[in-house]
Amino acid sequence: MHERACRSRGMAMTKIRGDPIRISLAHPTRHALYSQLSSAPEMSTVQLCKAVGVERYHLYHHLKHLVKVGLIENHRDVGRARWWKCTQQVSLETSAPAASSGATPAWVSNIDPSLREMLEKGATIKMVNLSGNASDSISIKKSLEQLAQDNGLDLDLPFTFIPAAVAVISRSR
Repeated sequence: MHERACRSRGMAMTKIRGDPIRISLAHPTRHALYSQLSSAPEMSTVQLCKAVGVERYHLYHHLKHLVKVGLIENHRDVGRARWWKCTQQVSLETSAPAASSGATPAWVSNIDPSLREMLEKGATIKMVNLSGNASDSISIKKSLEQLAQDNGLDLDLPFTFIPAAVAVISRSR
């Protein structure tokens, strides 16, 4: 839904918020990177690629994210090699991804696999909470169905489905 339309209906677009460090380390690749870096004085980009098993392009995306939250830094360059080290020690016990603990929360099974893949590749989600009455929610549902139909998209919502929010997902970076 367009941002102006949301404002005119009294709805606010919000980002999903939380502790940036915990959110960063909740991603399995970033968790693995931080774990590797916290167990060594420093590591090169090539060493990290091999240790974590991620292509360099995706690795830089995750390293940049860890730098942004202040967990690591690119502290020296030697020729074309970049060397990374931890700048902040964080307990990995409390920030481990759910999948590594063996117990996956029940709600994870409700997430479409293609959405999981998009998020793993760096997509972001913006939420539009639909705080109006039931009539407004039904009207929004019909608008979404019409939008899907106009664009040739398959959106088969059950009759009893009443939307509480709309998620807008960016493309991967």
